[in-house]
Amino acid sequence: MEEVACRINIEKCSANKVIGYIRNMRVEVRGTTLIVEGSLTKWFLGNNYARTLALWEIRAAIKSLSKALNVPIEKAKVTRIDVAFNFSVKNEPWLYMKRLLFLESYYRSNIDKSSLYFDKYDSQLLFYDKVADLKTKEDAGSIQGVEDFEGLNVLRYELRIKKVTKIFGEVRGEILFDSEFCLLLLNKWYMCYMNIDKQFDESPLRFDGVRHLKESCVAQCMSAMNMFDLVEEAFAKGNINSAEKFAIIKELRRIADLCFNRTQVPLINEFTTKIKNAHINLKRRYSVASRRLEMLKRWVDG
Repeated sequence: MEEVACRINIEKCSANKVIGYIRNMRVEVRGTTLIVEGSLTKWFLGNNYARTLALWEIRAAIKSLSKALNVPIEKAKVTRIDVAFNFSVKNEPWLYMKRLLFLESYYRSNIDKSSLYFDKYDSQLLFYDKVADLKTKEDAGSIQGVEDFEGLNVLRYELRIKKVTKIFGEVRGEILFDSEFCLLLLNKWYMCYMNIDKQFDESPLRFDGVRHLKESCVAQCMSAMNMFDLVEEAFAKGNINSAEKFAIIKELRRIADLCFNRTQVPLINEFTTKIKNAHINLKRRYSVASRRLEMLKRWVDG
């Protein structure tokens, strides 16, 4: 407690607890337990929006934090991991968020157009307007950087692993700059987005048979409202059981595949393409880093 406390700006102090900050990191000491919370990207770059960190930069950030606290952070147990990227989009972020409808086993909540959550006990997906977020923090005097996004619409997609051990088993700080683990995180971030049921543009009514008419009417409803939310609401009220809920969602997805032309959805396709490109580019970077590391190991081993 004495060693770490002298290295941070103390905010609260009691007989067995010290809470304070070192730059952007919140540090708490409880007896012999040390808790450090904050963004490694912000620690290393000064912000969390300019760009992503390379593997060597993640390692350097952890080493730098270890030196600042005089504690081997690479040996620390990781309890939460956030994976996030910013995307410059053509339209206001809320127009994209409203088309992200449903993710199996997650609870969806939308807050004042500026943010969208898909939440469950061990993880959370968050989509939000990064410019609006920076403006709020700037008004509060805690951050600067809005000028970097002048005239831009920026949508941030963040995957928060709230129960790291539950999903990945025990994770230590040193694995955060391991290429295979970073690829695993990246793929989870990507697949969580791809698994979201999305709203499509209006589908025309069909009159070439009663069944097609019924299906196209359901498709019209799906383009006008979040049918998945209505199903969840009916289930929460006890109007349908879990088997009925599963069957209805399965049918909604079948009708979506049948009635909607997924290539004719500019907003969703624009954002999904950006997600795919980020996934491809980061996979390439981490894979190259992995091959270089293997070559270095072979060279060292002689």
